[in-house]
Amino acid sequence: MRAKYFLLVLMLFGLPARGVESPAAFPEIVATVNEASIGRAQFEARIAQSRSMNPQLFDAMPPEERSRAIVRVLNAMVLRELQVQEAQRRGLVVEAAEVDRQLRELERAYANKGGVPKALAEFRITLNEWREETRRNVLVRKFEAAEMSRIVVTDEEIRDEFMRNFWHEKTPPSAADINEHRDHMRMVIQERRWAERRKPWLESLVQAAKIWRWTPDGNRLAGQ
Repeated sequence: MRAKYFLLVLMLFGLPARGVESPAAFPEIVATVNEASIGRAQFEARIAQSRSMNPQLFDAMPPEERSRAIVRVLNAMVLRELQVQEAQRRGLVVEAAEVDRQLRELERAYANKGGVPKALAEFRITLNEWREETRRNVLVRKFEAAEMSRIVVTDEEIRDEFMRNFWHEKTPPSAADINEHRDHMRMVIQERRWAERRKPWLESLVQAAKIWRWTPDGNRLAGQ
């Protein structure tokens, strides 16, 4: 339990990590999340993707700052794996057609920038890897959307939200005015509350999981 709490603290507050200057220091398996493993190759690819966003800034980082950045990458991978596992446990799926739609969007975005091959080169992944990562991203978005939709919003709260933030007339809105915007008001409130609840929700996933994770100082944290 203590190990999982330490992982969460690192994830949430970015405590300093020491000793990582080269990927050569990474073990073959950098983390396990329940029965799933995160390998060094996956980890190095994700670090490379992170670096590609701003190579000059990444390369100019002092060793300890770079260590913190690398730890954040691993923690994000662990959390993503937890979310994927929970989504699958609840029976959520992503159809191939949904991934195909994302690919078409990528094709449109890079139509005048070298096409999908250029995009994949920038992302440092193959097309199959991109498809799998996209499937997992869509799965997690579905999962979070499902969690958010479970937040109960009353009619009084919807009316109050509409009056305070969207209604600008001097006379009170009619029932028809409110009904026209009811779904949007509900979504606005749910999104705001989800933003407040997401951190403890992630904490609950961590606490319920069996996590082992490599650390930059060479110690390995074993989950309970």
